[in-house]
Amino acid sequence: MLINNKADINKCRDTGESPLYIACQNGHTEVIQMLINKKADINKCTDTGKSPLFIACEEGHTEIGQMLINNKADINKCNDEEISPLQTLISVRKTSSPLYIACQKGHTEVVQMLINNKADINKCTDTGESPLYIACQKGHTEVVQMLINNKADINKCTNKEVSPLNIACQNGHTEVVQMLINNKADTNKCNDTKVSPLYFACQNGHTEVVQMLINNKADINKCSDTEVSPLNIACHEGHTEVVQMLINNKADINKCEDKEASPLYSACQEGHTEVVQMLINNKADINKCEDTEVSPLTLLVRMDILK
Repeated sequence: MLINNKADINKCRDTGESPLYIACQNGHTEVIQMLINKKADINKCTDTGKSPLFIACEEGHTEIGQMLINNKADINKCNDEEISPLQTLISVRKTSSPLYIACQKGHTEVVQMLINNKADINKCTDTGESPLYIACQKGHTEVVQMLINNKADINKCTNKEVSPLNIACQNGHTEVVQMLINNKADTNKCNDTKVSPLYFACQNGHTEVVQMLINNKADINKCSDTEVSPLNIACHEGHTEVVQMLINNKADINKCEDKEASPLYSACQEGHTEVVQMLINNKADINKCEDTEVSPLTLLVRMDILK
C-alpha cells in the first residue's frame, strides 16, 4: 500500500538501513521481491558499508542471497566495519566481503551459492584475512573443504603472516589441520614473529595436532624470534604429553631462548614438577644458567625436588 502511494523506496534510517536492507536482514522474501520489482537500490549500503547482500549472507538467508545476485547485487562488495576500539583510534578498518562473512558464520549453503556465482574466493579483509583463513580460525570443516575444492589459496597469509594452517593449529582444529596438510599447506610457515604452526600447537597443548605436524615434517626445533623452541614453550606451559612427544622425536632438550633460559629452566620456573622430572630423565643440563646466572639446580632445590 505504501509503495503504491509513492513512498520513498530507498529512504533510510539514521544508520543508513534501507527498507530492502531490513527485509534482507529479517528474511522477508516476498517483501524483497516487491522492493526489487519497484527498483529498490540493490547495492545501497548502511553507514558501516553493509549491503543488502552482505546482511543476507551474514544471516544465512540463501534464497534471498540468490535473489539479490540474480538482480545484479555486487557479489564482492565489502563492508567497512570498525573492529576494535584500538583500531578505531588508529583509523584501521576491516572490510569483509559477503563470502568472508558467510565463511565466518559457517553458512555452508550461502558459501556454495556465492562460489557458484563467481565470488572472489581469495578476497581478503584490510588485515589480510581470506575466506579460507576465517573458516579455519572458526573450525568450519565443511566450509574449509568447499573453499579448498574451489582452489582457495591454501597458504595465503594475513598482514601479520599468519597462515590458515597456523591459525587452525593455534585453535586446535584437528580435522581442519589434517585437511590443510593433505592439500599441501606449508607446515613450517611462520608468522611475522617467526612462530610456527608447531610452536602454537605446543603452546596450547593440542597434542593430536602436534603429532600430526611432526608426522608431516614440521621442524621440531624451529624457534620464534626470541629463540623460544616448541619444547621450551611446552615446558613453560606444563603440557606433559606434548613434552614427551617432542623428546621422543629428538627435540633439542637444552635449546635456550635469547635470555639463555633452557626448557628445564622454564619448567622449573613455572613449577611443573612432572615435566622437570621428564627432562632430567632425558639428560637435560641441570647446571645450565640463564642470563642472571640462576641455574635449574638452584630452582630445583627451591622446589624441594633436589636437596
